[in-house]
Amino acid sequence: MHSAQTRFSFEATPAAVPAARQRISAKVRGWGVPLDEDLRWRLELVVSELVTNAVLHASGRLTASIALDHDLLLVEIHDGSTTAPRPRTAGPCDETGRGLALVAALCLIHGSELTASGKRCWAVLPLRSHTGATDATPGSDALRDSARWTVTPAGAQLLARLLGGG
Repeated sequence: MHSAQTRFSFEATPAAVPAARQRISAKVRGWGVPLDEDLRWRLELVVSELVTNAVLHASGRLTASIALDHDLLLVEIHDGSTTAPRPRTAGPCDETGRGLALVAALCLIHGSELTASGKRCWAVLPLRSHTGATDATPGSDALRDSARWTVTPAGAQLLARLLGGG
């Protein structure tokens, strides 16, 4: 894998969710990343959850940034809200409240931080997907346990920079 990055802005509307998901997926494929069905599903669900949170809790312009660094893909959504996302416990009949749990289950790491103009929510997806199939459902422990990520030394350096260690 090589390094690449892109950024684009859009309005915080419900239509932004599928548009951002499709645009990011297409850009990653355009970089030559082989998106098998599992990796495409993970990427598109993470993007959907991050953008949906921004649409629900912020307004105005949003900015999506994606960066490919060897075997890791960093997805960021910037919005104008200074309210940090909070994980919730959703009941079985709740229609919302599972987004951050899904992001945590599908990514290597994720987080958020305040910026001068709002906040940045980010997630890192490894591009070397797990070995072995899973029939895990979102929110189950089996989903997280099924991931057997492989991170190269270059990817480890990116993680160290993200976590402030390098």
